Amino acid sequence: MKAIITKAYGSVDVLSVENVDSPTIQEDEILVQVKAASINPLDWRIRSGEMKIMTGKTPPRILGSDYAGVVSKIGKNIHKYKVGDEVFGLLDIVKVKEGTYAEYVKVKENDINIKPSNSSFEEAASLPLVSLTSYQAFVNIAKAKKGNKVLINGCSGGVGSAAVQIAKALGYKTTGICSTKNVDFAKSLGADHIIDYKKENVLNRHEKYDVIFDTVGNLKFSLSKNILESKGTYVTTAVTVPAMIFSPLANIFRSKKYKLVVVKPNTEDLTRIKQMVEDEELKGQVSKIFNLQEVKEAQLMSQNGGFYGKLVLKV
Repeated sequence: MKAIITKAYGSVDVLSVENVDSPTIQEDEILVQVKAASINPLDWRIRSGEMKIMTGKTPPRILGSDYAGVVSKIGKNIHKYKVGDEVFGLLDIVKVKEGTYAEYVKVKENDINIKPSNSSFEEAASLPLVSLTSYQAFVNIAKAKKGNKVLINGCSGGVGSAAVQIAKALGYKTTGICSTKNVDFAKSLGADHIIDYKKENVLNRHEKYDVIFDTVGNLKFSLSKNILESKGTYVTTAVTVPAMIFSPLANIFRSKKYKLVVVKPNTEDLTRIKQMVEDEELKGQVSKIFNLQEVKEAQLMSQNGGFYGKLVLKV
């Protein structure tokens, strides 16, 4: 099979398209023929060596965590899926060494679900990481309730664009923060209010929120807690080792909570995401599609930013 091999930590030059053996599955695994895989900031952060503390001395041989494709083979202990099923899902790329930047990937049952019937492979591949991150942030971590006021920083990005749609589907009153050029896009996602950060500083507003979801990492808790309700929760995707260690202890002594979201593959949560898509409450927002040979360009575009939604590899 063709795959993008990561030879070492470094720049995009460590990535190369090579022919390698297809994965061999065990009795409890599923082999998926990948039709599309999305590019996530996590991918180039791992490639650059930024996350060595979690990935070890060598990077994953093949990067990529979310995918959409067709079941090619199943282990004898697999009963929920059959060959030919169109599926989508998420791998924990920090733990596995062979991800989704390839023509085939092996997955566990908890990493997969049936693809939404009204999504293309590219749209479906763009959804798992960003949608599960948002859903788990709101439901599992912040424990937000219907009618709560939520603020989403970076509402036009990959996680942010999914978060706006999911927040609306869950019945939250939703405010998003983005730049001038993305205001119309953010409105199209269904946000109740948009704050253009080039024209207004959210910290100067008098409004308070039950949940603040920072998908960018530049709306610090130390400042934004002033616009958080007394028992509100701040959730961020900007995971740091000190925050992982000290925040749980600090939360014991404060009413306003600081939480980190580290997305986890979960087929039950994917079922909820799939239902939202099929109910037309959520749609994968694909900004640009690349082929495997264009992976360097795709990762550089992801690093440089300035686009809406997600970047996807067509395999």
